[in-house]
Amino acid sequence: MHAWRIALPLLLALLVSAPPAHARAHKTRREHHPKAFHGLTPAGTGVVIGVLSGDTVTLRDGRVVRLAGILAPRLPRGGRDDDAGRGRLAWPLAEDSRAALESLVLNRTVSLMLGGADHDRYGRTLAHLVVRDGRRPLWVQDTLLRQGWVELAPHPDAPKGLAALRRAETYARDHELGLWANGFYTVREPETAFRAQGRYAVVTGRVLDAADARDRVYLNFGADRRTDFTVEIDRRDLAAFRARHLDPLDLRDRAVEVRGWVEEHNGPMIRVTHPDQIVTTDGRWPHRRLARGTGGGKKAGGKEDGEAAPAEADP
Repeated sequence: MHAWRIALPLLLALLVSAPPAHARAHKTRREHHPKAFHGLTPAGTGVVIGVLSGDTVTLRDGRVVRLAGILAPRLPRGGRDDDAGRGRLAWPLAEDSRAALESLVLNRTVSLMLGGADHDRYGRTLAHLVVRDGRRPLWVQDTLLRQGWVELAPHPDAPKGLAALRRAETYARDHELGLWANGFYTVREPETAFRAQGRYAVVTGRVLDAADARDRVYLNFGADRRTDFTVEIDRRDLAAFRARHLDPLDLRDRAVEVRGWVEEHNGPMIRVTHPDQIVTTDGRWPHRRLARGTGGGKKAGGKEDGEAAPAEADP
């Protein structure tokens, strides 16, 4: 009896201090839903039942999810990734890239995170994916970039998280991991940009001239604007630069890195639609507002007009 008099107060204290069962269960459930990070916003979960390519999956509820911010090597047309039809031959390591994504997410519950728009122009869900690695959330895009199985491909409608993803790709490039050990994906100089025609590529070089030519801005990387590598920015896309107080004309005589789909248009050319496609390699852009009414001047140093623009490429 004496022992019960001692134990009873201790037992009552434990019961009072312990949280109710529903509170414990609620806390456990929360741990499976990662909080917003890198500016990304949680947008529910899903179970991956198929991996179409290194950047596209299908969920049990029927949604097709395009992983935002990255681009995987294209599989052959008519193969597992026929959603965009970019080319008929597989790019090198395309199946390795798909397998890398499959190892991370297949038959697993993933959390969807939004970095902007929630759908791309094909109607696919545009999202970042997060899976659990023990109790730690694993950002799928960051992991694939850091392993070198995909390239960074900024999406204009989903720009959040880009700085972290760029660091992940830089790590893989510096260590020549995955794609970056294959010459097909090598970072091009302006003189060799033509070798990447028809596909996504990264080109680094110095802008010799920046020209405002009627309804476009051109960044020229060679003396002959009819044959050398050029970047073209349409007038309608300059609003995205203005929003960040950037002027492409300030890039004259600056070393830059530009990424995008390489076309043949009086020599190799990349059409830039938003600022995240260009970074300077020798310093930051000056931040200032574009002058109102930029344009309307004579064509100076740009490529010839009058040719139809190709259909927009799937990022």
